[in-house]
Amino acid sequence: MQDPQRSPKDTREQRSVQIVLPLSKPTVTRVLLITIVAIFVLQLVLLQLNGEEPLTDWGAIDFQRILQGEYYRLFTAMFLHGGAAHIFFNGLALWSIGRTVESLFGSRRFSLIYFLGGLSGSIASFIFTRGVSVGASGAIFAIVGAEIVFLYNNRQLLGRRAQQELQSLVFLAAINFGIGLLSTTSRGGAVIDNWAHIGGFFAGIVLGWFMAPQYKVQPDPQVGFHVEDTNP
Repeated sequence: MQDPQRSPKDTREQRSVQIVLPLSKPTVTRVLLITIVAIFVLQLVLLQLNGEEPLTDWGAIDFQRILQGEYYRLFTAMFLHGGAAHIFFNGLALWSIGRTVESLFGSRRFSLIYFLGGLSGSIASFIFTRGVSVGASGAIFAIVGAEIVFLYNNRQLLGRRAQQELQSLVFLAAINFGIGLLSTTSRGGAVIDNWAHIGGFFAGIVLGWFMAPQYKVQPDPQVGFHVEDTNP
C-alpha cells in the first residue's frame, strides 16, 4: 500500500548531476617553472666561476637604470630570484596556483594575465620603490587575483567549494601583504617588494574581470548537460 502521508511529489527521486568543467593542460606553468629554475641554477654556476655578480647586471629592476632607458628590466626581473628561499616559495606558489588557473583559463589567457600582471607589478615597484627588485611574485599575485575573480563570477555554479576557495585565497593574499609590510619595519634581512605584489594583484583582478571564463550550464541532447564558457 502507498503511504497516505506522502504525496506523489514527495516520492520523486532527487538527482544531482555532476558537471565537468572544460580544463586545459598547464603547459605554460611547467615551462615558466623550468625557466626560472634554470636561470637560478645558471646564476649559482656563474657565481662559483666568476665570484659575486650583482642582480642589477642580470636585469633586476633598478630605478636609475630604467630612467636611463633600460626598460627591459621591467620584464627580465620576473625571471630572477635573490636566493634559494626566494625561488623555493615563488616556485611552489607558481606550481600550485598556476596549474589551477591555467587549467581553468586556458594557456593563452593565463599567459596574458601572468605577463601583463607581472609587468604591472614591475611598474608599481619602479614607481614606488628605489631599491633593486627581482622575483616572479608580482606575476604570481596577478594569477591569484584572476582566480579570485573567476571564483566570484562562478560562485553559483561551483557552490560551497568556490566560497571556501575564495576565502582561502583572500586570506592568503592578506597574509602575504602583511608579511611584506612587516619586512619594511624589521632591521636587517631582505625587504619584500610589497608594491610589486600589490601592482600584480590588482592587475590580475582587472584582467580577470574581463578575461575570466564565465561558465553556464547548457542542455545537451547527447549527454544531458554541458558547461559552456560564455566569455570568449
